[in-house]
Amino acid sequence: MKKINNPIPIKVKGNKVYFWCACGKSANQPFCDGSHKNTNFSPVKLESLKNEKLLFCGCKKTNNPPFCDGSHLKFTENIKFNSNKNLPHKKLVENGQTYFWCACGKSANQPFCDGSHKKTNKTPFKFDCQNSEEVYFCGCKKSKNPPFCDASHKSLKYTIEIQPDNKNIKIAQDETILTASIRKEIPHLSACGGVGKCSTCRINIISGLENCSVRTEDEIKLAESLNLPETVRLACQTKVCGRVKYKRLLLDKRDLTLNSQLTTKKSGSVGTIRNLTIMFCDIKGFTPFSESLSAYDVIFILNRYFSIMREIIIKNGGEVNNYIGDAVMAIFGLKESRQQILRSVNTGLQMLEAMDEFKIYLKEAYDRIFDIRIGIHNGEVIVGSIGSGDDKKLTVIGDVVNIASRIESTNKDAGTRLLISETAYNQVKDYLEIDNHLRLKLRGTSNLITLYEVSNLKKNVLKDFRDVTHKIIKGKKWTRTLPSEELKDGEKKKYKSKKEEIILIRKDAIYAINNICPHMHLPLDLGQLTEKETILCPFHNSEFSYKTGDVKMWVGSKPDVIQEKCERLEIIPAIEIESYIWVQKDL
Repeated sequence: MKKINNPIPIKVKGNKVYFWCACGKSANQPFCDGSHKNTNFSPVKLESLKNEKLLFCGCKKTNNPPFCDGSHLKFTENIKFNSNKNLPHKKLVENGQTYFWCACGKSANQPFCDGSHKKTNKTPFKFDCQNSEEVYFCGCKKSKNPPFCDASHKSLKYTIEIQPDNKNIKIAQDETILTASIRKEIPHLSACGGVGKCSTCRINIISGLENCSVRTEDEIKLAESLNLPETVRLACQTKVCGRVKYKRLLLDKRDLTLNSQLTTKKSGSVGTIRNLTIMFCDIKGFTPFSESLSAYDVIFILNRYFSIMREIIIKNGGEVNNYIGDAVMAIFGLKESRQQILRSVNTGLQMLEAMDEFKIYLKEAYDRIFDIRIGIHNGEVIVGSIGSGDDKKLTVIGDVVNIASRIESTNKDAGTRLLISETAYNQVKDYLEIDNHLRLKLRGTSNLITLYEVSNLKKNVLKDFRDVTHKIIKGKKWTRTLPSEELKDGEKKKYKSKKEEIILIRKDAIYAINNICPHMHLPLDLGQLTEKETILCPFHNSEFSYKTGDVKMWVGSKPDVIQEKCERLEIIPAIEIESYIWVQKDL
């Protein structure tokens, strides 16, 4: 059973008796299920007098059983304390000492009283310490178990004022400004989806900066690189502990129109972070080559060249993202993530071979030649659509793209043809043959980087991923279906082969069934997945477990009503290997 340390909120009913688990072994937390029988613990009886929501102790260390008194905070890892006055105060108290906890919140010696309550109707709380230990005192002054923290600070709500909308909304203590804005349907762009990788969600704090959380590590990096002043914050990283007034980035009608086109209510993101491999290929010496030819000849040669290179890129599972003059930008890993770096390197080597053959054609046809240079880098990029209306186009943005381009340019000074970054090299170095390596600073960067000149792949390290459709595992034949990343949790997808159709389902694990209802052999793929871990026939409302194949409901009746007609679903074993979903069935 998973260990529970956090308090457990429960709505209890009046005139009812509850027994709180004291041993921590109950599977029905926070209440007793009899598991204490072999222990020295006894459950704590609670007679509820009214309907109310109570916070039961989960860590079993409370000094006020069965209620939480904040003791769980001693067992919570990585808890952070900052200048936020509402957070609990961790203090070492000594046996026999008397402490006075500040109840008014005005003391400069938090959490203890300094006499500031004299002008208020609050009085300090006397605490006689009986043990020398670390105690978590309430900082928000809302605890129902003073002077100890009972996690009440987590439910506090504050007001934030948004400009230029002139709107006030409530925000919880553990909620970011971006999350609160999206929840209240306030237009707020976040290109990275709110993970601190961009600055499109930035806001300008007009007042209440002292009530904002300190910058996170991600926010610090962006703030330093963009030289942002203290008043400019990332909404996705900023939490508050009091009233805050700010001005958001989206201001005019054009911003609002773009935001409505690019974002969804679910995430507010215009892009996703992906780990991809980027390749740049540029022509060496094309300018002098083209200057002596007619424009028609230049266009003809370029089209022939691009056709050859595009064919190689696609053959290796890459995608041509852009043509920039005589340069090509290709992406590996968008649809096929397996072996993406090796496939990009193999692509580069094949492009060089094709270029050597193309040189012969150029020499014979035009009595002049040109060559190509290739740079490869791997890492996290933002993938999204750029443009408006029918002009929108998939693009990738990030330092990885810029570095890949600069690596390609480095070939010119190094006298090389194919260079890959240290990041990419370290992931596939056991499969590469290297001629040389360089240690240098790329243009526009300050840090040294190591680049590797690739001459070849070692034998038999890269199989044609498109041809590997079957595997024999422990004597059983498995068939490859969809890439793993195409099936999200809670989703189902139909997979169609030449022979038949199956349904793939991801719900914590991978499941596969035939796309046939055993009632009248109609397709199931339009049926809904239910919370009971069943799939519903869209034609007759029969329900089947997609885990076991059992009939849970037969044409709107219980299975035992027409027992002889209750055929089970065929369950197909399914596994995930090498970024693909495989099924134990010959499709």
